[in-house]
Amino acid sequence: MRSLGVGLGQSSKLLIQTHKQAAVSTGVRTHAVGFGQKAAKDVKVKDTPVVDKLEWERPLQIVKYPDPRLRAVNARINCFDDSLVQLAKEMIEIMYQDDGVGLAAPQVGVNVRLMVFNPYGSEKPGNESILVNPEVVESSRIKGTGEEGCLSFPKIYGEVERPRDVVVHAQNEKGEPISLNLGGSDINQAWISRIFQHEYDHLQGVLFHDRMRPNVLESNRKQLVALEEAFISSNPGVPVKRIPPPKAAKGFGAMAKR
Repeated sequence: MRSLGVGLGQSSKLLIQTHKQAAVSTGVRTHAVGFGQKAAKDVKVKDTPVVDKLEWERPLQIVKYPDPRLRAVNARINCFDDSLVQLAKEMIEIMYQDDGVGLAAPQVGVNVRLMVFNPYGSEKPGNESILVNPEVVESSRIKGTGEEGCLSFPKIYGEVERPRDVVVHAQNEKGEPISLNLGGSDINQAWISRIFQHEYDHLQGVLFHDRMRPNVLESNRKQLVALEEAFISSNPGVPVKRIPPPKAAKGFGAMAKR
């Protein structure tokens, strides 16, 4: 296992640091005005089930779209012991193996509310953050658009619009409460906010292509359908949520309905 340094004991340390090179690569653009928008209520964290014991299959493997585990409800964690730290370590290791900067537990088939990330990636191990049972309690009206990829969607990229700033309540690996203000006008801090929101979406059963604009989604349709067909072929009978069909053309040239 690669050395993970001191980051495992300092979950909030990284959130006040910056990563200029990675942030510039997102091409973040912002618009609109100020805080005040409440977080989306797609999944109410307080209503999710609770687990008192963590178990998982080894070795961990990245779950690929459209595996239904990516859409499943993720349970709150109520066991702050060595098993939690070990799961986080194994998640960080596989994240680095796949050259990622963030990973949520459902992406390795463990449906609990846990995420790890390091905006420096494997270039600077020891700067990892671990967030347990995170919840977005407020988000800004200021939006930013940037290109994203996902370890569960190999070689698929697309621009996604997100709030620039979010207020987060969470716990660290010891169960201690954390309150975070992520984002800001600095492009590096906006990058950290984007990473967090991408991983938080996974805990809500939301995938990054769900947030793509129609033209961006269409540009990735072929690759998404290929992933769907590969999964269905390997897992016959397993129900999956597929990409919706393209919308019918409107305007001149479209056949009128009778």
